[in-house]
Amino acid sequence: MLSVSRSCSLERGNCWVSKLGQHAEIQQHRKKLKQGVYLTLTHLRINLGFIFPLAMLILGHMKLPLFVTGSALVLVGAGLRLYSAGVLRKDKRLQRTGPYALCRNPLFLGTIILMLGFAFLSGSWTLVVLTLVVFWSVYMWVILLEERWLLEVFGESYGEYLRTTPRLLPTFRSLSASFTRVPYSFAQARANHELKTTVAGVVGVLLFLVKYALELWILPFSLW
Repeated sequence: MLSVSRSCSLERGNCWVSKLGQHAEIQQHRKKLKQGVYLTLTHLRINLGFIFPLAMLILGHMKLPLFVTGSALVLVGAGLRLYSAGVLRKDKRLQRTGPYALCRNPLFLGTIILMLGFAFLSGSWTLVVLTLVVFWSVYMWVILLEERWLLEVFGESYGEYLRTTPRLLPTFRSLSASFTRVPYSFAQARANHELKTTVAGVVGVLLFLVKYALELWILPFSLW
């Protein structure tokens, strides 16, 4: 009985060491990814995430139908990101269930929806189109670089994920698959630094509301 217990302990210890070694290996791979073009794109998308909403707030004019649509999109985008971050264990395993069955990049999809929401809040179709083109282009470039890295790290398991799950735009099949119950952790979402995005989304909607309600810094012209 004692030998069995020791054997189980050794197996658990070996498993823990194996996971630790795998995590360290993934971290090394990620360091190779986070340089060059990928690093430039990371800085670009972070800066655009500040510049675009600020510009939309300054240029915005109240158009009630677009405001309602924009508010809903901001909440949907922030909610999708918060949900995705709460089930994601970065650099530990390949996540394929829940929002990651919806598409392979639900966090990026959430950001695009969120930014489109701010564009609708501005009341300008020009900014809506510009936001879609810019953010779609930047994130698709980032995704293509990450896919190459994920194939190196996870091999055929990620290759099979590539073949069965859409990259960014969900399908009816992936939508139904995403309803599978998965363990969600609010603490994990916080550990993934996602709460600030949710707060920023809500605060952004409130700022647009205050601007339009008090008619603050309304420019004498409006974009189409």
